Amino acid sequence: SLSSPGNINDNGVFAPTNILTCTIQSNKGMQRALQKVGFVPCNIIPTLSFAKLKELPGWAADDSNATDNDKRNDVNGTDEASEKRTTTMTATDAQPLLTALDLNHKVSQRAKSTPTSCWRVVSSEPELLSLLSDLKANFGTCGYLPGLYEYIVPGTNRLDLKKSIEHGLVLAFDGSSVVSASTKQEGSDCGNDESYNDGNGERAILAFTIDKRISSLKSRWVCSIVATSHSAFETALWYA
Repeated sequence: SLSSPGNINDNGVFAPTNILTCTIQSNKGMQRALQKVGFVPCNIIPTLSFAKLKELPGWAADDSNATDNDKRNDVNGTDEASEKRTTTMTATDAQPLLTALDLNHKVSQRAKSTPTSCWRVVSSEPELLSLLSDLKANFGTCGYLPGLYEYIVPGTNRLDLKKSIEHGLVLAFDGSSVVSASTKQEGSDCGNDESYNDGNGERAILAFTIDKRISSLKSRWVCSIVATSHSAFETALWYA
């Protein structure tokens, strides 16, 4: 991704202009064109391998237990095919990402035992913008939600994010002093523990949005996580 460094205004004061765009690393021509008009490289957004995601159990859009011959017979409309459909064409259940990659054992016990009360629903776009701005200023995050080949920025053109907020699918985590569920005093939670609100702890934002561009996977849901530490990211991923 590249950003414009800004311009000097009429008063000789540097006026930063935060304009972001992106291209793939192999597109050298576009990178040169952008740099000619003042853009400079600022970050890299890792992209997904859909071919690898389709290999995960139950993730491909056409994933089922039916054989090619079953499918051909079904197209021909035979009675045999109809019977086979009820017995063999049961869709494979999609496994959660960590399970599909056999990574559950890699998640720390701290992340697994974090109380759900440490999470709260983000109820509006201004609140989300404020949280993103705070994480950028105080923790050095990018200031945006990572999306599929893009940053997700709250605004009038992001109806997907608007709907997610309306349905309680954007959440914020404040783990300034996460207490293990096994040692936490009965009745206490993040909201009642003052140490969670000291401003120096781990934070995360978790958002679920639908990306209609996805066609090769069974689900179009995208999980976006902004985290201030590896531990906070683990906690968000496990909660998701």
